[in-house]
Amino acid sequence: MIVLKKFGLSLLLCLLVVVTSYARPLKETNTKINTKSKQHTTAKVSNSKKSNTVSKNNSKAAVKTPTVKSKTADSKTIVAKVEPKKVVAPECENEKCVTIVTVSDRKKAPNAWSVNNDLLLAKANTKVATTTKKVAETPKEEETSFSTTVMDWVKDKYSTMIEVLPNQISNVMLYRFIDDWYGVKYRMGGTSKKGVDCSAFVQSLYKYVFDTDLVRTACMQFNSSQIIKNPAELKEGDLVFFKVNSSRISHVGVYLRNNFFVHSASSKGVSIASLTSEYWSKYFAGGGRILNN
Repeated sequence: MIVLKKFGLSLLLCLLVVVTSYARPLKETNTKINTKSKQHTTAKVSNSKKSNTVSKNNSKAAVKTPTVKSKTADSKTIVAKVEPKKVVAPECENEKCVTIVTVSDRKKAPNAWSVNNDLLLAKANTKVATTTKKVAETPKEEETSFSTTVMDWVKDKYSTMIEVLPNQISNVMLYRFIDDWYGVKYRMGGTSKKGVDCSAFVQSLYKYVFDTDLVRTACMQFNSSQIIKNPAELKEGDLVFFKVNSSRISHVGVYLRNNFFVHSASSKGVSIASLTSEYWSKYFAGGGRILNN
């Protein structure tokens, strides 16, 4: 019995030792497995982060547009962006054309669009020079064209009225003044376009056309001029005087051509009449030439 107890105790101790010795390696093995698993998971996360970072960097690199330096026509340097697979035509703004410089090294800028800059710049400069020339010459051309048109129109209009050829009218300024005042009503003592009398009209005409100051009344103008008795001796710009129902000079006008004269009449205002008409030939008192004219 004692022997059995001792044997049983020894057996129990042996089992305990065996179990303990087996459990320790198992625990170490599980610890190693867990450590390896954690390391593997960490490595996975790290690799995933690296992969995402690389992917983002690649995306940024893909999105980033290559740039090449470009020179404008006025020698200022700018940076022109060149998008992949997109043709960018040269644009002109404010008469300065911007072109893309030819990329010699396509490895540095594989998506850059190469153009013939010499040809484009030559065309741009030609266009700018032509535009500048047109801008500089246009006002003169328009002014000349306008003046020529006005002169031709005045000559055609008044050559018909005084029955001469257009090329016989040389003093265009005289006829332009007449045209500006033509039809203004007569008013005794008047000096403006609201109403003007005969001597005031003649006074204004001489000041504008001949830059000459005349005295105010018809009688005073007659006395200050060189008298011409023969109508055939009258020249363009001479004065013509009349005694209308009076013994003294009461009316004045300016001689034109072909026996026609311009005046401010009480019946028609500023208008053109003929010395050969029945009315005016009856009252004609002679002509007068301003000596400094």
